[in-house]
Amino acid sequence: MSVRRVLTAFLLAVGAAVAPLALAAPAAEAAEPVALGPGHVVDQAGVLSKADIDTIEAATATLKKNHQITLYVVFVDHFTDPADAEDWANETAARNDLGPTDYLLAAETDGSAYYLSGDDSGPVSDQQLTTIEQDQVGPALHAQDWTKAAVAAANGLGDAVGGGPGPWFVWLLVVVLVAIAAVVFLLIRRQRNSRSRRATTP
Repeated sequence: MSVRRVLTAFLLAVGAAVAPLALAAPAAEAAEPVALGPGHVVDQAGVLSKADIDTIEAATATLKKNHQITLYVVFVDHFTDPADAEDWANETAARNDLGPTDYLLAAETDGSAYYLSGDDSGPVSDQQLTTIEQDQVGPALHAQDWTKAAVAAANGLGDAVGGGPGPWFVWLLVVVLVAIAAVVFLLIRRQRNSRSRRATTP
């Protein structure tokens, strides 16, 4: 047998051995907007364990109980049709008929795109949503801590709704302080007038 024929047979054998491995290697899949289903977590990327899902479900249940807000979380490999994270999340929310108190965190695991979608008429403003994305969700996603990112979104929404006094409380506090100051002023003035009358009485 010639050297060329031996070399050819060897290359064919190597190719036959490597081909099944290449076919078995998982490839990142593009994902269109998804149906959310009865739960609050959709993990098409397969990055969450059952314990992770339970942790996220517990955080969303607490958010719903304390603030009447629902959070859905979706992890996919890549966004497609549309490919933009904001458009993908908003399209998913629209297809699933999410209301003003429903929010959706969508993130791709093979990239850096993500978006926290919410209705303009909801209790959390666009500025608050952006702050939650950048300060709480984003760092966890960049560290590939998917569970922490989802829980951070739930906690951030809860803090945005019930984390501090609203404008009505501030105005009420101002009115109360003004009223107290007026009462104190009148009492002091009345006391001074009384002393003045006593001092001038023969």
